[in-house]
Amino acid sequence: MISTNVRLFYILEALLSAAGGIILPVYVFYFRNYDITLFQVAVLAVAFEATIIVFELPTGVLADRFGRKASTLTGFALMAVSGLVFFHFKSFTGFLVAEVVFGLAETFISGALEALAVDSLPGDKKDSILAALYARRTAVKNGALLIGMIAGGWLAGVMLPLLFLPVTFLALGGFVVAFFLSEPGIKPGRLASDKKDGSLLKTIFTSRAILALFVVGLLANVVYEPVDQFWQVLFAEIRGVDVSLFGFITAVGLIAVVILAGPVRRMYNRPAFGLLSGFLIMAGALYLSTRDGQYPAIAGIVVYFILKELIRPVLATQLNKRFDGSRRATYLSAFNLTCSVGEVAAGLLAGVLASWYGVITLFHFAAAGAVVVPLIYLLISKRKI
Repeated sequence: MISTNVRLFYILEALLSAAGGIILPVYVFYFRNYDITLFQVAVLAVAFEATIIVFELPTGVLADRFGRKASTLTGFALMAVSGLVFFHFKSFTGFLVAEVVFGLAETFISGALEALAVDSLPGDKKDSILAALYARRTAVKNGALLIGMIAGGWLAGVMLPLLFLPVTFLALGGFVVAFFLSEPGIKPGRLASDKKDGSLLKTIFTSRAILALFVVGLLANVVYEPVDQFWQVLFAEIRGVDVSLFGFITAVGLIAVVILAGPVRRMYNRPAFGLLSGFLIMAGALYLSTRDGQYPAIAGIVVYFILKELIRPVLATQLNKRFDGSRRATYLSAFNLTCSVGEVAAGLLAGVLASWYGVITLFHFAAAGAVVVPLIYLLISKRKI
């Protein structure tokens, strides 16, 4: 039987994804409408990511110490404040403040909400139903993201200044829903994976399985960031794909993820197989996306979108099997922090490589990374530290 916390977890994840979907397709257009330069757009993105890097781990510790429900409520409240700042203060300074508050909101929610949901699962069946939890979350998140993107694109076309109002309303809705969460009653103590001193770094570096998952979380961005930043450039400027098809391309990928999330959840319990097969197929898809002809390129990028979302639950399932107890939010936040650091570093690297060698070479680099990353996982996870 699904607990109330888990049901609310799905609702809150849907609200978060819908809010992100509204912004995602048109946020640069929104900024540019208020005379924000391209350099300032980059500064705003850096401010958001830097906030996450600075506060991700401290907010995870606070969630474990003072309550995951309180942390989640704080996060949705801050998200609502951020949306109001975006709406009322349409200047670079206003946007900068809003980005920082939005990043802080995300750190309060990210580890806390997930930890609360996982620790609400029945203890004797937790490992067996984790895959189902993350499969459903993947389907819910991508379905809500698709709806949000459609709504955001429509709103930008008819009344762009109102773009952040629905984000504020969704955040307030999340705040109300989060009030009905309940703490699972985990007693203070060490995680099953902790060693004598219980330190974060020692726990990670003395478990080859955990270390391998953290390394994948860091290095996977070498594959993701080049593609996410430059696939539209590849299609529009090199392959000549009509820009009006971009929304259709992303929508097909999201719909496929919603359909496939449940049927493929068995691979979430087999990380070596799931990561190796997923990344190797992704490598082939990325190479295909650089070949001549629009249809092979479109097929390749759609497969990439699908596999990127199906690989994420593999990592989440395996991490939560190893993080058990009162410090789960701290460890999940540490993993999210690792991913954010990798995202920023890989994004900078992608920009340099694209400038020096071109977008097609950058995609070949990402495809090579998709081969190397699962091999590194196997190397670390199968060796004694």
